[in-house]
Amino acid sequence: MNVQGLIGWNVARLRRRMRLSQEQVAKSTGIIDQSYISGLENGRRNPTAILLVSIAEGLGVQVGELFSINGAPSELVEGPVQRIGERTDKGGAQSNDYRADPYEA
Repeated sequence: MNVQGLIGWNVARLRRRMRLSQEQVAKSTGIIDQSYISGLENGRRNPTAILLVSIAEGLGVQVGELFSINGAPSELVEGPVQRIGERTDKGGAQSNDYRADPYEA
């Protein structure tokens, strides 16, 4: 599952359904700009929980709607969670281990 891609796909789907521009959605959040929405819709952004709530509010939906798999392309929803980019642990070491909780032993 490509979670970042799925969120972006849903933001674009909901935005278009409401006939809003990326700029309008960005302004409705009060904290991001149009380029962030563009990057999000293209799967290049990994938004924080606060941004997800703000974007959902700007689109007039519950935050869970941003994770909907209904009608999503199969490449976004099939398979294990995909890692996008590299992470480091608290000490700065690169981690290739992907867990729901990255600090879980």
